Amino acid sequence: MVDTDVLIVGAGPVGLTAAAELRRQGVACRLIDRLPARLPYAKAVGVQPRTLEIWDRMGMVRAALEVAVPLRGQLMYADGVEQARIELRLPPEVPYVFASLPQYETERILEEHLARFGTGIERGTELVGFTQYEDGVVSRIVTASGTQQELRSRFLIGCDGAHSTVRKQLGLAFEGGAFAEEYMLADVEVDWGLPQGYGVRAMHHDAEGRIDDALVCIPLPGDRRYRMSMLVPDELSASGEGTGGTASRETVAHGLEGGRAPRIEHVQAVLDRLAPEPTTASALRWSSVFRISHRLVDRYGVGRVFVAGDAAHIHPPTGAQGMNTGIQDAYNLAWKLALTLAGDAHHQLLASYDAERRPVGEEVVGRTVRHATEGIRAPSQDMTTVMLREAQLLVAYPDSPVVAGDGAGAGTGAGNGASGSPGWSPGKGPGPGDHDPRQAVHTSAATSPPSPTRSPATT
Repeated sequence: MVDTDVLIVGAGPVGLTAAAELRRQGVACRLIDRLPARLPYAKAVGVQPRTLEIWDRMGMVRAALEVAVPLRGQLMYADGVEQARIELRLPPEVPYVFASLPQYETERILEEHLARFGTGIERGTELVGFTQYEDGVVSRIVTASGTQQELRSRFLIGCDGAHSTVRKQLGLAFEGGAFAEEYMLADVEVDWGLPQGYGVRAMHHDAEGRIDDALVCIPLPGDRRYRMSMLVPDELSASGEGTGGTASRETVAHGLEGGRAPRIEHVQAVLDRLAPEPTTASALRWSSVFRISHRLVDRYGVGRVFVAGDAAHIHPPTGAQGMNTGIQDAYNLAWKLALTLAGDAHHQLLASYDAERRPVGEEVVGRTVRHATEGIRAPSQDMTTVMLREAQLLVAYPDSPVVAGDGAGAGTGAGNGASGSPGWSPGKGPGPGDHDPRQAVHTSAATSPPSPTRSPATT
């Protein structure tokens, strides 16, 4: 006897996506999170067109677009001189654009969507261990009241972040390194006259040509409101804790760190040095110090237990790839679990989750690390391909074990497609396993949950 079909650990954007799609597909699930409430932080803010397509299929894209900020481009400066203005343009057949949305808004929208299926988050509830059997998983949890319970499920998904309990107990390798630099995040308003809807990236180089100062600003909803990231000043530095080199599997220096919140004067000092024009920061809503590591698991699951999102891959935030990659992990796994639980799946279907998504994680980790260490340079490919890659629209699965062998690679011929050319063009349909951005259906905000469907999606 089981308590639920799927137990999901972690109620960030990744866990909420997994739960919402499972419920949409008619699967019983429970979603637990150790935090007592949603955090009011604008952490991950970039939303890629691929993610908006997924939210379209899930029936919640309108709610997101009503509060998101369309991103028009990026202004790039070096040593006080404008270097480039990148326009975030995509082919006309792509239905969605790049957007910005604070993570707490993303979580609110997903949580409200999940509630339409009669499912909520069991907050203050922590996974402390699990035992996997041939026909299910027994998880040991501690509830908000301190009660210890055993919960039986057919499958378990760890969406519990960089310090994942699920990943650690599975014994998955999580090899990689950590960046020596520390950064600070701040959610502020400024009074500059730069065009709205554009991100700002400003750098300074030392005498040897190395970057020694940096400022990255992403627009947020509001009047000249931005999520800014900057190098940490010495007075806020942790003096080298968890610095560079190869890191152990047990220690992960990644994410927000408590106790050292930057003040408005710290932000202003960076703006005084690097802002493209004189400006004053105000209305500091939130700030934090954070560290960055780059790691990837050796497998995305063992038996009936899987990991997704930061539990599987962490990397620099360059290009807003992390949360979006995790959301796509969750969606990919959810519809496969739904078909498996319904008895409609081929035996290779669940194995295809690792085969399809781990190469994507590997490509994203490698690309973002290169951008973080070498800087974003002039692209060697045409800008359309660059934009499609950043929009995550080149991700495809021609080599998946569930794609017909005689058609594998017909579209991109590039493995997971993340580095290749689009497998579609006007007048030519996609090949097996390719992604077709023309398939989005532009759903409106529904007044009732969509009818459960068992149809797989190529995401």
